[in-house]
Amino acid sequence: MFPKKISIKVRNVTSCSTEVVRGLDKQIIDEMNRLIPNVLISFDDLDVQLGPAVWAMLQPAAKRALERAIQDRGVPMVVNSAYRTIAQQLILYNHYRNRRCGIPIAARPSRSNHQSGLAIDISDYLSWRPYLQKYGWRWLGWGDPVHFDYVGRGTRDIRALAVRAFQRVWNRYNINDRISEDGSYGPSTERRLNNSFSEGFSISVPSKKESEKSIQFRVLRLSQPYMKGEDVRAIQQALAKAGYSLDVDGVYGRGSEAVVKQFQEQNGLDVDGIVGPATRAKMGL
Repeated sequence: MFPKKISIKVRNVTSCSTEVVRGLDKQIIDEMNRLIPNVLISFDDLDVQLGPAVWAMLQPAAKRALERAIQDRGVPMVVNSAYRTIAQQLILYNHYRNRRCGIPIAARPSRSNHQSGLAIDISDYLSWRPYLQKYGWRWLGWGDPVHFDYVGRGTRDIRALAVRAFQRVWNRYNINDRISEDGSYGPSTERRLNNSFSEGFSISVPSKKESEKSIQFRVLRLSQPYMKGEDVRAIQQALAKAGYSLDVDGVYGRGSEAVVKQFQEQNGLDVDGIVGPATRAKMGL
């Protein structure tokens, strides 16, 4: 007997966390970066701590300013929200309309500052405020004290781009129910977004057991400070067992990255030094 599959449409999401829509999120973000290369880039290589539903993505100019602020203060920043896809925003908007999860107000998708790639919500906001303001980040004030927007130069309005990206993804997988790829968020686009599966399109859906297993692992990469932990040690032990020479110390430093790249090259993987699902699978983990 096959295990029961987990599959849910955006309109049926009742969980207060937007993490459930991660698969669809990734397809939208990837499409945005196809339309305009590097319009959003990751900042998870900075000294930050992220929640499970956070997309650590910003426009390049905003990331550079954030990096300077973090370097100046010299302590990790706890980021509770950054880029928010229109799928995540629709979940929050649906919660608001249905009086769920204690959400007093939520913007319609494409209208939230978090769809700009220029916004963050953080902990310890008063301590961070002078460092962020020094590099072009504006504090929203006591009405939303955790929120900062980057208002410096070198940015663009990408909210319509996010809508267009979803429209293109929808049309690619729904050739008999196509919609205009105009970047306009109206009832037609909202209906399709609500009818989209949270896992994304044309992707096999993991069983509950597989899903529970997958969330136990971080994506490991060279960062500052270095990633540490038993998950790092497990990767190092697997590589050592396979005959690679490296220190098994639970620290993902430059030596570990170099050996991972060697492993990836010898196994036909993308040679990026990042230990994600594909690299773990090749290691038998």
